[in-house]
Parts: sequence; C-alpha cells; structure tokens
Amino acid sequence: MSSPYLVIRDASLDDLDEIYKIEKESFPDPYPKGLLKAFLFFPGAYLVALSEGLILGYAIGVVRYETVGHIISIAVSKEKRRSGVGRQLLAKSVERLRLKGVQSVRLEVRESNVEAIDLYKKAGFLAEDKIEGYYVDGESALVMYLSVK
Repeated sequence: MSSPYLVIRDASLDDLDEIYKIEKESFPDPYPKGLLKAFLFFPGAYLVALSEGLILGYAIGVVRYETVGHIISIAVSKEKRRSGVGRQLLAKSVERLRLKGVQSVRLEVRESNVEAIDLYKKAGFLAEDKIEGYYVDGESALVMYLSVK
C-alpha cells in the first residue's frame, strides 16, 4: 500500500546524508558517499521520496548515449520497504528519463534479489542478459531492460 502523503522530488546536496544512510543499510557493497554526490550532477533523474519531511528512499537514473536510461540505484529505508515507495520511485524515474528522450531503460540487479526482480518485472522490465561476477562478492547480476518509446 502506498502512502497518500508521499512526495517525490529532485534530490539535493542537503539530502546526501540521509541518502547515504539508506544506501549503507540497503546494500552489502554500498556506493561511496562521494559517488552518490557526483550523481547529483549527471543528466537524468536523482529523486528522493519523502513523507512528513523524512526521506524514505531514493532513486538514481542517468541518461547514457542520449537514448538509453540507466537506473543506477533504488533503495528504501528498512522500515518502509514493501509499502509502494520503491515502485513509485521506479515509475517516476522511468517517466523522468523518458521525458529526457530515452527510448529504453536498463538496470542491473543481484540474481538473489527476488523482491527487486519482481518489482522490476511488474514494471515491465525484462531480464535480457546476465553479467557473471558483477558484484564485489562475486554474485552475478541480471541485466533488465524496459522499452519506453
């Protein structure tokens, strides 16, 4: 169930500490804070989801090669997972990337992350490739694509 009070807006430098906190609690190999900051300056969609002024999650999507969007990361705070926040962040990211001219969106996801894979499939993404040993711990990634033409 999604919160009626959820607001999705562009991320800012002031959000970085909360974004990094969610990043660290969400991934075994989190992006460094400096890289999360750098993504603020990439063309694309860097969004945060808030409720009552608190950041519940974020999504980073960038434009590559003018027509390809790449979802770099989506994460939601532990206490708000499975509440629709990730689904809304994904939908808004894809919409923003499409408005910037992308024709397809890609992402990588851990093979073991069944919940995320299910979320992406429900959004229309298809698994079209696999990258062996993609993650630091050696786990493979599924590469998923969505056409947004």
